[in-house]
Amino acid sequence: MYDKILFPKNHHTGLRGVAAALVLGAAIFSVGCSGSGGSSNSDEPTGSRLFSLSLPDSLTGGVAASNPRSLASRALNVAKSGNVARSSNDVGEPCFYDGVEDDVFRNGYRMSKFMISAVATWTCLSDTIIDLSNSVPHDGLIQEAENDTMAANYEADEPTHFSVTDDSATQTTVRLYYGFDRSVPPTSGDKPGFFLSWNEADNGDVSGRMVVDGNNIDPLNSDPEAPVDMRVDFNYTDTAKVADMFLRFDNGNAWADGLRIEVTKDLTVSPLGQVFTARGLMEMKAQFMPVSGITEIPQLRMYTVSDRLGEGAAVAEFVDMSLPLEIDADTGDHLGNYIFDKTDIYFFDANQNSVTPWDWIDKRITDSQYRGGRNLVKMTTADIISFLGLSPTYFSGTECANVGDDCTVMLNAIFADGFAEQEQNQGMNPMDWRSTAITSPAYLGSVYPNGSDWSGAFDLTFMP
Repeated sequence: MYDKILFPKNHHTGLRGVAAALVLGAAIFSVGCSGSGGSSNSDEPTGSRLFSLSLPDSLTGGVAASNPRSLASRALNVAKSGNVARSSNDVGEPCFYDGVEDDVFRNGYRMSKFMISAVATWTCLSDTIIDLSNSVPHDGLIQEAENDTMAANYEADEPTHFSVTDDSATQTTVRLYYGFDRSVPPTSGDKPGFFLSWNEADNGDVSGRMVVDGNNIDPLNSDPEAPVDMRVDFNYTDTAKVADMFLRFDNGNAWADGLRIEVTKDLTVSPLGQVFTARGLMEMKAQFMPVSGITEIPQLRMYTVSDRLGEGAAVAEFVDMSLPLEIDADTGDHLGNYIFDKTDIYFFDANQNSVTPWDWIDKRITDSQYRGGRNLVKMTTADIISFLGLSPTYFSGTECANVGDDCTVMLNAIFADGFAEQEQNQGMNPMDWRSTAITSPAYLGSVYPNGSDWSGAFDLTFMP
């Protein structure tokens, strides 16, 4: 009689594969400013800081120790000294954040931090480019950048040409071009790989749009699973700042079509209340773990809140996820295939370096169905019942015996045991403002700017 059931730990490799693709995609786009030191919590009103959200480290992972190459400094031909490799807040804050580079789907908090760090990188980079654009003529002429295709130090993922245009008294646009030889420079009819346009209204409101065309940036080294297009919309008023990021994946990505992350900073509430709200959504094309007989397309959505200091809570929902529970491939023991919904709650502290940087971790299967495939060879249902603490009749009658039966109790028992290296539930609900804030999360409804598809989503235009 078995006293332990060893479900293989690689059942989430599909999830991790998508995470790896996201990381690679972020690497393509993460060409933010290099530098060292500084805190992402600084609110010093230096530099333009038009799009800064001053996100706490608990939401971004903090400033990265690595120093990515500076896209902006080489693009706009400014001085090569370290002062241009800093962000626009002029306190040495690099435009790159640690976020999460592995096991992104381990919990809702890690999902949130991974996506929010990408928003932090690009809001910072936007501010830096805005500042650096002030050092070159705003005449709309396409200029040579420092990066030369014929030079030994040529970098294919850095721009070769740029232009800065004043579209009106309040609106400016920067365009960066990639892969053009100096002998055949781009013209106004050529598509830039990077587009940033912003408008500063007379009343102080700031709006803008950034678009990155991954297909135009180092296409020979593109990843078929990585994002190929990115867009960030900015809408900042005296009451709230909203940065809305849209990512479209390459058609070669087997699982995902798009990803959206929206970060809002409320400027009207107490610093110890719900200052930051982040909402994320992934549009899926297929199951991470395909199972015969399961045709539903899963949904991944998340909702995160935080006060100004970085104490907050994250809730993630995994809807219609397939789960094949193979026990032992050698013996052929298989507990069957299931489809389930899972809610993942994680209350986190502002100080993520503490021994226990969380207050409450609660992962629950909220709904499930058995979809067939159960085949016990060396094991018996009695073994399963004993190990998981199920009722004696759990695999008979209508509990979890027939296709379509609810098997939520069993799946929760499996996850509670640390299935697939998942952390166990621990801590308790602090019953503070965070508990109220995530009671009824207002999830995003679509990953598409127009709500239905990618049509026109990455056009290089912006009308304030």
